[in-house]
Amino acid sequence: MQPCQVRSTGSSAADPRYTFHSIEPLPHLPNPSSARDLLTKLANDPAIRHVMNKHQFSVGVLTELAPHEQPHLLGLNVNAGQAIKLRLRTDRYDGFRTYKEVRRVLCHELTHNVWGDHDNNFKELNSTLNKEVAEFERAQAAGTHYLGSAGFDAPQSALEAEAQAYVLGGSRVLGGASTSSATDSPEERRRKVLEATMNRLRKEEQELEDRCGTSAPEQ
Repeated sequence: MQPCQVRSTGSSAADPRYTFHSIEPLPHLPNPSSARDLLTKLANDPAIRHVMNKHQFSVGVLTELAPHEQPHLLGLNVNAGQAIKLRLRTDRYDGFRTYKEVRRVLCHELTHNVWGDHDNNFKELNSTLNKEVAEFERAQAAGTHYLGSAGFDAPQSALEAEAQAYVLGGSRVLGGASTSSATDSPEERRRKVLEATMNRLRKEEQELEDRCGTSAPEQ
């Protein structure tokens, strides 16, 4: 099967160098056409294209990981962007993982274009990419380029800014019971939602680090 060239759907201002230059589903896995559709959606995602252009990311091949071949991995970046491999499928091959889960792994692997180890430099940039994706979608939905804090204090870190962007963008599915009380003020409820979102993002990112096959090259 020949690799599929990615067709640009971004703005005319986007630099064609900063993109996924081809996509390659694995033809030996079930339903490769659906895998190709998911990879194409990721490659043409306006928010992903926005951060790739902003940070000058170029990826040679966007492809998938076979669960049975590398069951412990969710993502892998080969040679700082030569290829990015993503786990698209469920363990039983009876479907695909949710789009937002896979896209978050993609942001993680894009960060490895710059930083190999999961150090503080990596964490800061990765958090920034996720924040920018969330802010881009929020601005696009609102039809505006202004991204206010809506009652939150100025963020002290990229992670806090990312969490604010998720909360303000409506991504409030936190898991578990709410910690808010009926006596809480609106400001206290907002802060508890923000704290819960930050905790969830930290847990998600730790899982991604544990299940990422990318590391800095040997010196």
